[in-house]
Amino acid sequence: MKALSSAAEGKYQPSDGWRRVQEEAQRAGTHKGGRFGASDLRLETILERTMRVFLTTRSETLASDIEGALLQIARLMKACSATMFIAPDPSTKRPEMLVSVSFSDTDGLNNLAENFWQESNRDITSTFSEEYKETNAEGELRKLLGGVRMLQVPVLDNVGCIGYLLITLPSGIPETSSRKLAQLGTFAQLCCLMQERLNVMAALEDREKLLQQTERLAKIGSWYDDVVKDKITITPQTAAIFEQDESLGIVSLSQYFEYIHPGDIEKVAQTLTESMAERKPSDMIYRVSLPSGAEKVIHGRAEVIVDGENKVIARVGSIQDITEQQAKENRLRLAMTVFEFTMEGVVITDSDFRIEAVNPAFSTITGYSEREATAQLMGMLRSERHNDSFFDRMSQQLQDRGYWRGEVWNKRKNGQVYPQWQTITEVRDDQQRLTHYVVVFSDMSRMKEHEQQLKHLSNYDSLTNLPNRTLLLSRLEGAINDATVNKRKVGVIAIDLDHFKHINDSLGHPAGDRLLQEFAQRMRQRLRDSDTVARQGGDDFVVILENIASDQQVENVAEIIIQLLKTPFDVGVGQELHITASLGITIFPEHGSDVTQLLSNADVAMYQAKHSGRNSVAVYNNEMTQVVSDRLELGNQLRVALQADNELRLHYQPQVSIETGDVVGVEALIRWYRDDGEVIQPGRFLPVAEDNGLMPDLDSYVLGKACRQLEQWQSSGVKPMMLAVNITQPTFMAGGLVERLTRLLKETGIDPTWLELEITEGALLEPSSQVLDTLAGLKNLGVALAVDDFGTGYSSLAYLHRYRVDKLKIDRGFVQSTDVEDEGKVITRTIIQMAKGLGLQVLAEGVETETQLAFLKDNGCETYQGFYFSRPIPVEELVLPQLSA
Repeated sequence: MKALSSAAEGKYQPSDGWRRVQEEAQRAGTHKGGRFGASDLRLETILERTMRVFLTTRSETLASDIEGALLQIARLMKACSATMFIAPDPSTKRPEMLVSVSFSDTDGLNNLAENFWQESNRDITSTFSEEYKETNAEGELRKLLGGVRMLQVPVLDNVGCIGYLLITLPSGIPETSSRKLAQLGTFAQLCCLMQERLNVMAALEDREKLLQQTERLAKIGSWYDDVVKDKITITPQTAAIFEQDESLGIVSLSQYFEYIHPGDIEKVAQTLTESMAERKPSDMIYRVSLPSGAEKVIHGRAEVIVDGENKVIARVGSIQDITEQQAKENRLRLAMTVFEFTMEGVVITDSDFRIEAVNPAFSTITGYSEREATAQLMGMLRSERHNDSFFDRMSQQLQDRGYWRGEVWNKRKNGQVYPQWQTITEVRDDQQRLTHYVVVFSDMSRMKEHEQQLKHLSNYDSLTNLPNRTLLLSRLEGAINDATVNKRKVGVIAIDLDHFKHINDSLGHPAGDRLLQEFAQRMRQRLRDSDTVARQGGDDFVVILENIASDQQVENVAEIIIQLLKTPFDVGVGQELHITASLGITIFPEHGSDVTQLLSNADVAMYQAKHSGRNSVAVYNNEMTQVVSDRLELGNQLRVALQADNELRLHYQPQVSIETGDVVGVEALIRWYRDDGEVIQPGRFLPVAEDNGLMPDLDSYVLGKACRQLEQWQSSGVKPMMLAVNITQPTFMAGGLVERLTRLLKETGIDPTWLELEITEGALLEPSSQVLDTLAGLKNLGVALAVDDFGTGYSSLAYLHRYRVDKLKIDRGFVQSTDVEDEGKVITRTIIQMAKGLGLQVLAEGVETETQLAFLKDNGCETYQGFYFSRPIPVEELVLPQLSA
């Protein structure tokens, strides 16, 4: 299969299936222009729509249907290309699949894909190949398709890897999550299943033609060869065979040889020579090339005539045009070969459906040997799945059309009932009398299994095996209809795991996936069989409770779910993990009359629970909708404020030397002063920024303002000190921080040794190549690095030496606990001693009392910040030490 044209050249034409999906998306208002001209969708939606397209795909449209899905995936992942490759397998007659969408010229893709497959390791897990660690074949393929990295998602069958979904990515694209990898793997398997299903269906349609009768009358001509005079006398039929005028009576041996096919001249000459030398008859088959350009096959026989001295004087014989006969024999041999070796079962019966012959595939499928089946009626295979009317309709169609084709359930010798795709064809003689039936059938068991797999994929989440959103909507609609008829209630519980993103970012997506699977299993085991537990995506779950007696029953179930989370999770990282959840409840019909309203209001209640402190349950009320609306409005206003450049301001909290009491640094903290005079507290707008993905924009704003403020201080004679700027985890993990800071340093010309970046411990927990590269790039710029909120994450302290950080900031919770509990003192003292042992500076946050300060001083802490010395204040109120004259 040749690689399809590049979508970037405008050559992509959507198949009928994708055209219908696009039209539906446009009618639903979800179609937007994208990089590849496709809609901006989630991967789950692409999988759903791909399965909808595949429901109507055909062999001739499979490549273009897959191309449409690849186009969607490439756009979603901002990829340079997306390619589906399945290697051919002669043993199973599996054809090659090679479909690609790319900005690059794909000429030569077939050869490079074959080289890549020959050199691949057949990994059964998804891998990335990059320039510094790829094979030659991987590199050539990646360069042709574009991009700096190539994601290889294996396509698997029961024997191993049979192909790959290849996605090439440009620089700057974040690592693909394990959830997306699993979904891409699902997509790859879906394509494989569709190819195999279509191959099976094509084989079912490929029926063998009935053997044709050979002609009874042979066209035979005779001749006499006077060897002495070199004259061959021929009959009119002989001339006709050679396409000569039937009046031609005499030819020479050389003229005869002019008609013999060049490939057979040597064989004919040798046969004639041996016949005359040994005085024996000749019998040979050879080809002749005629003036019309036609080629015939001739069967020639001859005898030798000798004189009294045993000298050859003549030869006499005949020729027969067996071109049609030999062609029929060849077709007959082919048909018999097909009969013997085809994968479909073939049965030949008499006019009463009594079996006369079966092929080996029949025995393989049914379990009956040829001896056991011969002379038996076809009824021996019947199951009890069909009534008499089914077979009456079959007989009627056979009479009307001469054939019947359809699905039938038959029974094997061992009693197992299974589906067949069967064709029954009448065979009639020259007088149109019915003589035989030919029955060709294929075992559809595997195809039925594939259909069940497709149905399961379209309705169930691949990670947790819970119902997905499609099945959730269907079941909720059914529950509402039943409750309306029976005047009962339906409860809906929306569940969101608190801070789940931090687990993925710190412990990795495999750990997050295991947590989701364990949580889903706990709920499924604890709740009723009649309750629906569904996963909408990410860490969002929904529970549907049917036939509930009271609202309190729903709240009791919500409390059960909260209790399920109190047992720690083992996610395979060597330690137990605790997590909480926020739950929102709606009741039908009080809180909504349809599916959309119930789910939407449940989400509103869940967000209310989250913003009320998390680890809690909220029941929907009308006021909640207004709260959500207010948060949405606040997010929009924050976007405007980021562009206005006059509402967001920096306050600075001094950092003080415990030994001397001098201010040795400040931490930059953002504040929001609205134009209408209202002051929005960070505790209110920072969560909104996080929910709306604005943290990278805020961090960039603060970093830019801080560097320009530092430029003013350095030029005005302020004594060297440290200006600390927080870099949140989303900003750090998104990449581009080193490039952004490089531009700022060049623009402002500041001394970078005055600048300290505070990075939360969560961003550093997994020492990936991206983390290490970012930290190394920052250190090369000359800035200092501090670990913020140290002690609150899940990491091993052994990672610290790899990061080349300069300072640890003890979390305020540990510092403030030194006033009231011994455990807080032990933890704080341990952190200080550990930092000293690693050669790191230590700064304590949130110091509010003299007792706390004394404890820190006694245990060797160097600097602190907190309300005990000063709150964060505007730059106008900040007094900094100046250089002496």
